[in-house]
Amino acid sequence: MLKSLDRERRATGDPAVLGGFVREHSLGGSECRIVYSRCTVGEIEDVIRDETARAELSVYTLEWKVYGHDVPPNLRDFLLAAGFEPEASESLLVLPVNGEALKDFAAPAYQIKRVHGAQGLNDVADITREIGRTNVEAEKHRLALGLRETPDELSVHVAYVDGEPVACGRIHFKKNSGFAELAGGRTKTTHRNRGIFTALVAARLREALARDRTHVLVDALPTSEPILTKRGFQFVTHTQPFVYEPTP
Repeated sequence: MLKSLDRERRATGDPAVLGGFVREHSLGGSECRIVYSRCTVGEIEDVIRDETARAELSVYTLEWKVYGHDVPPNLRDFLLAAGFEPEASESLLVLPVNGEALKDFAAPAYQIKRVHGAQGLNDVADITREIGRTNVEAEKHRLALGLRETPDELSVHVAYVDGEPVACGRIHFKKNSGFAELAGGRTKTTHRNRGIFTALVAARLREALARDRTHVLVDALPTSEPILTKRGFQFVTHTQPFVYEPTP
């Protein structure tokens, strides 16, 4: 699975000439992610220096996503030394997408909508604010741009209870990929432990199956990992984002 994962990472971004790594730029240019890297010890400092300089020049947030098997093994130390801030470590999980897998995701019936327009994204923002996230408006803008410019690559699902938006999640369908990726799973603090998270996962798995994706990936925090592994997701490796913000 690691070889398949690395093949996907290399295929869905823009390969750089130096350092054997792949960039992925967001729509609008506000963010850039390093999604794959196989740098040598001798070149890693030059690569990091060049990438942070690009971020400073173009004024975008640079995220370097480090996987447990990336090289050099002490890549995290180089990123920290260059001013990157570490975010929470997560577990990369994978699930083959088929009808059998969906049987493990039977959940209570909730109204779940795939949203497209402003009202649906306002509902996502309402959920995000309730759980204490920041930069809500910036995220809403990025999602609106994605739904408008690349509607085939992004779906946003929202769960409702008595008309109130209570949970949400995204699923990404990159071009040239057989995989789909779950992201953005959130549930209001007032509605947790009711099976809504599981119902949202099931809704997105059904979409992935309908769109002929072979596997679904997710970077799972410790809060969601047990729920997913109990239902068939398998651990692949650890991941951790490191973020560099350009000087104001």
